[in-house]
Amino acid sequence: MSEVRIRKMRDEDLPACMAILESWNMAPRPPSGDTPKPERTGIDVANGFVAEVDGRIVGTCGYIVHSPECAETASLAVDRSFKGGGVGFLLQSARLDEMRRRGIRRVRTETDRPETIRWYVERFGYRIVGTTPKKHAFSLEDVDCWTVLELDLITT
Repeated sequence: MSEVRIRKMRDEDLPACMAILESWNMAPRPPSGDTPKPERTGIDVANGFVAEVDGRIVGTCGYIVHSPECAETASLAVDRSFKGGGVGFLLQSARLDEMRRRGIRRVRTETDRPETIRWYVERFGYRIVGTTPKKHAFSLEDVDCWTVLELDLITT
């Protein structure tokens, strides 16, 4: 594999990012009608990252700042042809590093995929703190709740 480059997201990256997210049923959705507001309604480019290989976007992630001390990860996805090659780890590391630099003390993550839950716990030290019901058939359609994980970024 060619070298993976992680960089901040730009507006022109959105179509490629949305395509990767959609391939995993994770693309943000606009609110519609009387249904509850979807889990994600957009991508915050300012808090986003992309992974590039030979000029092609092969992964994306972002985060949402809830308060000066708390943030939530959002929409980490890697092109299926690059899955398992460390791209997700590089993206996750980049966003955690940026959150630390911003002084964010705690990060929250919600996921429904057992292998992803294990990855966050084993690779990054997250702890499972509970579950929350899904509002839509987002990500895995046959799982009706998110596993909620938290990580302390700054412990002093």
